[in-house]
Amino acid sequence: MKNFLITLGVAVAVCVAAFGISYAMNDNRALHAAAREGDAMAWLRVEFRLDEAQFSAIKRRHDDYSVACGEHCAAIVAARERKAPAAEVAALEKICVDAMTGHFRQVAALMPPGQGDRYLAMVLPRIAGYSHAGAPNVRVAP
Repeated sequence: MKNFLITLGVAVAVCVAAFGISYAMNDNRALHAAAREGDAMAWLRVEFRLDEAQFSAIKRRHDDYSVACGEHCAAIVAARERKAPAAEVAALEKICVDAMTGHFRQVAALMPPGQGDRYLAMVLPRIAGYSHAGAPNVRVAP
């Protein structure tokens, strides 16, 4: 029994040490700060390893697109409020989804190789069921 307890104690100590080392090696303070503050652009910069030029270009594109995005959502909300025919609302939603898809692909093209594909794999599935109740907000948490 004594050997069992010693073995158990050593196993627990090894597990705790392995967790601590793994956590310390993978801890990214900038990513955690972006998540805490809900800063999607800071998260994007850290998560996809963007350099200053890439980040500036993506931020400009994002700022420019946010105007069009707001207009699309406003048109959809207005159509819903006035109880427009379903076909009209669906057409407006399709315009919005197509525009978002194009925007995301343009952003991905500005990212480092491999990161753009990972970005698209993360964001494109989210627009399939988008509610169009307002401009999208990139959530840092999955």
